[in-house]
Amino acid sequence: MRDIFATLEFLKEQIKAKNEFQKVNLTQALGCILYEDVFVKKNLPAFDNSALDGYVLNYAHKNELLEIKGSILAGDKNDYILAGNECYKIMTGAKIPQNANTILMFEEALLEDEKLNAKNAKKNNAIRFKGEEAKLGELLFKKGQKITSSMIAMLAAQGIYELNVVKKMHVGIFSSGDELVEPWENADEYSIYNANAFGIYAILKDYADVEYLGLIKDDLSAYKKLLENKQFDMLISSGGASVGEADFIKQALIECDFSPIFEKVNAKLCKHVKLFSKNDMLFLALPGNPLASLVSTHIFATNILNLLYGRSLLEFDKARLTKDLNFKGQRNDFAFGKLVDGCFEPSEVKFGSGMLKPLCENTHILITQIDDIRLAKDQEVKVLKI
Repeated sequence: MRDIFATLEFLKEQIKAKNEFQKVNLTQALGCILYEDVFVKKNLPAFDNSALDGYVLNYAHKNELLEIKGSILAGDKNDYILAGNECYKIMTGAKIPQNANTILMFEEALLEDEKLNAKNAKKNNAIRFKGEEAKLGELLFKKGQKITSSMIAMLAAQGIYELNVVKKMHVGIFSSGDELVEPWENADEYSIYNANAFGIYAILKDYADVEYLGLIKDDLSAYKKLLENKQFDMLISSGGASVGEADFIKQALIECDFSPIFEKVNAKLCKHVKLFSKNDMLFLALPGNPLASLVSTHIFATNILNLLYGRSLLEFDKARLTKDLNFKGQRNDFAFGKLVDGCFEPSEVKFGSGMLKPLCENTHILITQIDDIRLAKDQEVKVLKI
């Protein structure tokens, strides 16, 4: 039985990128993954222009009284040539005239006899030069980058409105268990609200096209019917992953010709996680206890999706431990805590697999190596953001 880290490395061999793309426009692109490299199509800035409102002049003539020839506004495409002893008023974003090399802001300008005294001018001031931010033909964004809001602004500045992105995976989520009711229903004293599915949905929404399939009762035929649905890249169940008498998922998977990729993990909280496959579809079975289910989602579901997209596994943050920690060893264990100024501060509160508060009150988890029995204060550790 592999531990968490060995299982993730094993998945890198077992899961191949789907390598499918779709065309989206900028209003649909946030959070998508670039399918191909994007190159600069237009110099940024496209031409030398003013970074502020002021007077544009040749620095060599700063100590002379300069005749103000007129005003250059943003959007004016005319070519202006600056002769000796001349200057122009210029507005932010306006094109720099020939022979000009600096700008004096209005607030620092002195006027004498309707001419400019530019003694306060600074050399090469406030000019945004053609291509200084991005040059034509340069690599702008690399294949595999996840598109952010700032990237969308940059793409728009390049006149790129449509682009090819990795096709989002279609993920179906359901919960199983006759004891569960939906949050919009009334639960009696002995029923449990279905928290897991909505937590999983929230974690994965940024990774995939996620669809909630509802509650599936503990019934073999219901599971088999669900497994016949071929529209999903991955199905994820919460509950039914253990070996209880009413847990029919594994039986349904076998009868529907799914093959196991792994069936157990040598780790606290994640022990009963299973991954099966059939043709191009994966089935990830998660534990039914909330903390175990959501931690397993952070560790396995997100990384499986990254591998399907051809991306790397999630990176851990390095941190200094603020106190000694002791563990049983012989398996991966967890510590919940907060990452503050590069230091991991473990929570003092004990946790159990049926809880939710540890996820609400902390920002990161530390996952031990299987032979870790003691971690010392100030030791460097790796923590995963949750």
